[in-house]
Amino acid sequence: MSDHGVALTDLPLEGERVEVSKFQKVINIAGLIGAVTLLASLIILFFGSGQLRESFSYSWLFACYYFFTIAVGGLFWVLLHHVSNSGWGIAVRRVMEHLANMLPFSFVFFIPILILQEPREALYEWMELLRVAEANGKEPEYLLKNKAPYLTMGFFYFRFFAYAVSLCGIAWLMRHWSLSQDRTGDVKYTFLARRFSAGFVPVFAICATFMAFDLLMGLDWTWFSTMWGVYIFAGSALSSMAVIILTITFLRSKGSLSKVVSIEHYHIMGKLMFAFTVFWAYISFSQFFLYWYAKITEETKFYILRNTEGWHYVSLFLVFGHFVIPFVFLLRQQAKKDMRQICAAACWVLMVHLIDIYWIIIPERGPSITEGDKLMIPYGILIDVLAFIAVGSCMIWMFLRSIGKYSIYPTRDPRLLESTRLVN
Repeated sequence: MSDHGVALTDLPLEGERVEVSKFQKVINIAGLIGAVTLLASLIILFFGSGQLRESFSYSWLFACYYFFTIAVGGLFWVLLHHVSNSGWGIAVRRVMEHLANMLPFSFVFFIPILILQEPREALYEWMELLRVAEANGKEPEYLLKNKAPYLTMGFFYFRFFAYAVSLCGIAWLMRHWSLSQDRTGDVKYTFLARRFSAGFVPVFAICATFMAFDLLMGLDWTWFSTMWGVYIFAGSALSSMAVIILTITFLRSKGSLSKVVSIEHYHIMGKLMFAFTVFWAYISFSQFFLYWYAKITEETKFYILRNTEGWHYVSLFLVFGHFVIPFVFLLRQQAKKDMRQICAAACWVLMVHLIDIYWIIIPERGPSITEGDKLMIPYGILIDVLAFIAVGSCMIWMFLRSIGKYSIYPTRDPRLLESTRLVN
């Protein structure tokens, strides 16, 4: 590791605060758009009637889960940084911590579709089947009965609460220790974070996996996949790294992190994005291949639906858009060491991840709401865009506002100088 010429005397003792005023206009616009679209969305969810309300519940789940995957991916990178005793990532760790601490807000956005009966039962048909069976004094159908007690309302809400408390608590604690070290300079916080991260990683894995089971696989309660949690995790890690790259570039354009983050950091982040592109493809292909080989009806129905009519083209696009194109592009070293190219790749990754989450959720909407009469809802794309803008604008507003509260890098981490002098 060679010296890039940065010394501790070149870095402010109290760190570097981002001047939020430099992009206050962006924050104001995001807040205004978020307020208007959020109000419209809540009106539909709480007071909409008939098919519109049921259809919009899928739109809202799509938007909420997309931004949840980015936030939970941020937590993964924080934990990986500590548990692997990473030196390179110290310069960008605070951005990871800020991203992970968007988790409480992402969980709050889920609440309307989980507490309101009509949107909730439009998404998760097993809930309606249980309610009807209980009202009629009968037992639920055989397959649903066999999946008890997992598929019960009480346990479902308990699990969601456990996911929220566990993931948000870990994210808060990791940033709390990081900020405590900024104040005191005590190295014990480095060892605390490293030690506890080893225990938090399994908790993270369980919560992220079963959240994907409950909220996404549960859209068709008769379908199952043992690889589902890993599939969703791969997309989460990939998309969150793309957001970290874009955030750091945005902050550097406003004059921050110029002495701390170099093109060498971009090179490593590009390599991690490349690695998870390959990992996503491996998991995705493995799941498809096993289902194709086994030809079990309860498994293949997922792909049959997503290869019917227009969804077939989306499935083909994901093969090339989510794997082939970014793989070939990021394979080159120059793409990972050129700021414009790596940012273009990050934008592409976020777009295809959005399409991936859309492809997972929305195909279930038409057949479920129309009881198999229609594959697509005519106005569906409009309400999908509304939900995405509402959740996205609010998340951007909260994220950008939080960035200026603390130093944008861990100013008293014992390995900060090592990170600033990084060479691959």
